[in-house]
Amino acid sequence: MGGLWEEFLKIVYKETILVGHSLENDLLALKISHGLVIDTAILYQHPRGLNYKSALRVLSRRFLSRLIQVSGSGHDSVEDARAAMELALLKIKNGPDFGSPSFTRSKLVSILREKGKTCSLVDDIHIVKRYSDGSCNSVPVFSDEEALSRTIKEAKNENTNFIWTRFSALSAYYNTQAQDEEKLRCHLSQIISLLTCNGRSTNQDEKLGVTSPELKDILKCIDGRIKKLCKALPVNALLIVSTGHGDTAIVQRVRKMLNENKTTISRENTVKALEELQAKAEVGLCFAGVKH
Repeated sequence: MGGLWEEFLKIVYKETILVGHSLENDLLALKISHGLVIDTAILYQHPRGLNYKSALRVLSRRFLSRLIQVSGSGHDSVEDARAAMELALLKIKNGPDFGSPSFTRSKLVSILREKGKTCSLVDDIHIVKRYSDGSCNSVPVFSDEEALSRTIKEAKNENTNFIWTRFSALSAYYNTQAQDEEKLRCHLSQIISLLTCNGRSTNQDEKLGVTSPELKDILKCIDGRIKKLCKALPVNALLIVSTGHGDTAIVQRVRKMLNENKTTISRENTVKALEELQAKAEVGLCFAGVKH
């Protein structure tokens, strides 16, 4: 241990600022206390609160748009150090609120309440608990059909100014598809084939987005529910339809496969497919219109 201390003190002075991720583990192992530390595990608070810490690879993917720790041969200390330094610089450049999770900000229903507006949240019970406060009307539902009927009922209440609801059939379909190993393997192989061929064309890009009959039925059903909801709204009501994001279920499934080394496809090709899937999942759509 004495030799390590000597090497450490050759490059780290009292005025040196140490930058890293979860540095307390390294400092405890070295039995060293240092006064100037920037720890990105603390700098970027976890969405679930102070008792949790985000992994460096998660922060790198989200804020640096870069995948790290995917080689399968353990951590690359240079790669990790570079990511931690760039994350620290982003905070310095953009201010302390940069990258702060939503829980540190006021809830939408609380802001609307301050402006004298009443709200109703119609959704899965976990979503309702997370985003509601004591001022809004919380309506937990267990199916899309129930969500539609309860939302229409809320829309008829003249005292309600804002209503949130969500149809979950599409996300449920994505989750089911992501767990089907055979379909997932075929989908990944198709993506890799199109990514690695020369002269990728528009027609090849379109092949990646082929809609199955089952998915078409789900989308048609969602479209029908939105149509019924729009018809039930009062005149001058603003309807906002947002997809939020794409198929994140398959992205999470492929990441898990990489982390657990459970893929029959080469790691390099799987990472390429993951990047393609992630880019597609990050695309969202939003439509807004006033009923006349």
